[in-house]
Amino acid sequence: MKNTLLISALISVQSLNAQGRFVSPQFEDDYDWFQEQSQVDKLYSDNSTLYIFTEKAAVRQGPCQASAAITYLPAGFSVQNIAYADGYYFPEDEVDGYGDIWYHVYGKDAVGQSFVGYIWGASIAKGWRFEDLDEDGKAEFLMLGVSSQARKGLRDIKAEIRILQNGKIQLQQQVPGLCVFEDCETSPLLRVIHSPQGFTIVEASTMAVGCWAGIEKAFFYWDGYHLQRVYHAEYTTHHEFANESFVVNSTSGTQLCQYSHEDESHVPVWKCKTIRAGGDSRAAIAMGDIAVLQSR
Repeated sequence: MKNTLLISALISVQSLNAQGRFVSPQFEDDYDWFQEQSQVDKLYSDNSTLYIFTEKAAVRQGPCQASAAITYLPAGFSVQNIAYADGYYFPEDEVDGYGDIWYHVYGKDAVGQSFVGYIWGASIAKGWRFEDLDEDGKAEFLMLGVSSQARKGLRDIKAEIRILQNGKIQLQQQVPGLCVFEDCETSPLLRVIHSPQGFTIVEASTMAVGCWAGIEKAFFYWDGYHLQRVYHAEYTTHHEFANESFVVNSTSGTQLCQYSHEDESHVPVWKCKTIRAGGDSRAAIAMGDIAVLQSR
C-alpha cells in the first residue's frame, strides 16, 4: 500500500523536493508533468469528487466485504471523498486478486437518499475525462480503472478503459499489463490526444516512484467505434509491448500510421503515409498496399 509519505508527495508535489518524493533525479521532470496531468491527488484529497467505475458498486456501512450494503451506485455516478487523517491506517482488502483500499465517501444515491459509507477501491475510477469523441456536441465520459476480469495469478495484471454515453457503458477495453490498483503504488493517468493528422488517441499510463522510477504508457487509436492498441511500452527501460500500424480514414484520404516517438512536451508523434487520396472516408483499403508499406 502507499505509505503516508508517498501519498503526501502525490498531493503536495510543489512542496517537496526530489529526495522527499523518492524520485530518481533523471525522471524528476517527468514526475512533475505526470502529477500535473493525472488526477491522482483527488483520490486522496478531502471532499474531492470521485466517480464510480463499476456498474453496480456497493456502498457499505464499514470498510469490508462482509459489511452490510447501504445502497448501490451505477457507473459514472459521482461521490465525495472523505480523506483519511495523516498517519491513519488505510483500510485495505483484496477482492478478485486486486489489493486496494476502501474509500470513505458520502453523497446522494440515484433516488436522492443521502449516504455515508465505504466503497471498494476497484469500484472507483483512477482517472477520468469528459471528451466529445464523436464530435456530435455531446461529451462522452472516459474512465480508467481496475479490470473487471478477476486476477488469476501474480503476473495477471490488467487495467480497463470504459466509455460511457448517457450513463451507460458503451465500451470496455482491456489494457494488458497496466497496473492501477493500490498495491502497485503507481499514479494512473488517462488522457485524450487529438493528433495534427486529425485522429484521436486515448492514452492510459502509469508512473511509479521509488528507488527505481517506472513510466508505462499505452496508446489506443479511436476509430469512432473501437479502441485499438497501437503502442505500449515501458519508457524507462525502452521495452515495447506493442507497436502496431493502423489505418486512418478521412475525407482527404486514407493514411497508414505508426508510433514514432514522444516530443519534449510529452505528446506522441506519429509517422503517417497516405495510401489512398480522397474518396469515401470509410473506403476499403487494398491489403496489398498495406502489406507493401509495412514491409518497408
